[in-house]
Amino acid sequence: MEKKMNYVELIGYLASILVAISLTMSKILRLRIINLIGAATFSVYGFLLGAYPIFFVNSFIVCINIYYLIKMFRNRDVFDILNAKSNREYLNRFYEHYQKDIKHYFPNFVEEDLDKYKSIFILRNMRPVNLVVFNEQSDGIVEILLDYTILEYRDFLNGEYLFSLFKKNETNENQLVTKSNSKEHIKYLKKLGFVKNDGGLYVKKI
Repeated sequence: MEKKMNYVELIGYLASILVAISLTMSKILRLRIINLIGAATFSVYGFLLGAYPIFFVNSFIVCINIYYLIKMFRNRDVFDILNAKSNREYLNRFYEHYQKDIKHYFPNFVEEDLDKYKSIFILRNMRPVNLVVFNEQSDGIVEILLDYTILEYRDFLNGEYLFSLFKKNETNENQLVTKSNSKEHIKYLKKLGFVKNDGGLYVKKI
């Protein structure tokens, strides 16, 4: 009996930890998935304990999470671009609002580059979620000086859409190049297929 209770208590602790972790997630998809696992674990805990209110409530939470996850996967995001310089007032406000976080990931970027180079907003379901500043050179090299995404939308979909904008055709390639000193940004670049060259630049052929 004592062994069974210890096992049940362990499940309860695990469920509590999972639910607590889910509440720290800034990305809704990740929050839903971890919360679903936590609620499912709580359901098992309640059933084994004979606490059926815990079982039924958390089973209901599991169903809610499944419903919204299915809805999220079925509703595909719509992407578009917006010339940032033609909306200069909003560009200035966006940069000012996120400046501290931008400096964290792109410490070498300076505000003057907003005027010096091309800049676009990537719109996701008509929301400007990503600011890209780049220098499109004549030899097919596109230098990315800033590729900043707001916290809620930091997945790989924005990057994949960005690649599609610069991709020429099946026979000709562009090269995206960028510098980075941020561990988080470097990890992101590597996951997107960027490779560090001998000059210290991160390069991706598209």
